[in-house]
Amino acid sequence: MDSVDLSVGDVDRLRANDYTVAIVFHYLKTDYVRLQRKGLEERFSDLGITVEGVYGCEFDASKQAEILHGIADRDVDALVSIPIDELATADAYRAVAESGTNMVFIDNVPKGFEHPGDYAGTVSSDNRGLGIFAGRTLGNRLSTGRVGIVGFDAPFYVTSERERGVRDVLTTMDGVDVVAEAGFTDPDDVYRRTQEMLVEHRDIEGLFVSWGDPPGTQAAAAAQDLGMDDLVITTTDLSVETATNIARDGLIKATGAQYPYQQGRIEANMIGSSLLANGTPQFVASGVLPVHRDNLLDLYSTYFQEEPPAEIVSLYD
Repeated sequence: MDSVDLSVGDVDRLRANDYTVAIVFHYLKTDYVRLQRKGLEERFSDLGITVEGVYGCEFDASKQAEILHGIADRDVDALVSIPIDELATADAYRAVAESGTNMVFIDNVPKGFEHPGDYAGTVSSDNRGLGIFAGRTLGNRLSTGRVGIVGFDAPFYVTSERERGVRDVLTTMDGVDVVAEAGFTDPDDVYRRTQEMLVEHRDIEGLFVSWGDPPGTQAAAAAQDLGMDDLVITTTDLSVETATNIARDGLIKATGAQYPYQQGRIEANMIGSSLLANGTPQFVASGVLPVHRDNLLDLYSTYFQEEPPAEIVSLYD
């Protein structure tokens, strides 16, 4: 993974000021966000930059725009944020930029923004690569090749790229056919939507679900409650719940995961560099953690920044 480095002198200069930063996520209920937030907050603490607030928007572009306009009206030096909708939120991000706030984006950039004048840079997962891994793993584990997709039914760059990667792979695999799709906007509504799809298409052998928790775990529960214990599910992201399902050899067989903690630290460094008027790269991308049962224990600490708990380790006995 590429990085943005700060010298000892850079850190001293940052700590000599009273810089503040706001962090605006799309959604707060995932381990991915928790770990990225941890990386951001720990590194900002190292740099002497005060986090004035951490905000979630429940995938609501209007709510995100409202939060951003509030930040534009306050004396905040920097912003780290993931745009929910690169078009619908563009005016709100423009208001933040025009207020003099330095910005680093996560994963995608609002429409019309140019580097380096409008923002310091973007730090991203390889979202399409996550989907490619999930799609390839799903296709290779099937016998009849009948697949369903449970996708996020909203214009969100991150999930769109993952689903695009899945489709790109599945459409080129001989004998694999996407026979049904279900969309959701509320991640807590996936159980119902998955059951409706599976009741109508009982011959589905595998599912791709946009991300792991709660959508992937809800889809797994929906299939199990229908007695479809042989269904193969792949997804993206990693959570403790998803890891536990993989470890117990549940329906979720694999996930394309990221490097959230490490990304958070890079984003914080990029903010620090921009506050010092140092040059910053337009784009820094991380790779894919290809998680499945055989390598979960080895990759767990890379993702979670801690050793796997006894409850998960015991599932390998």
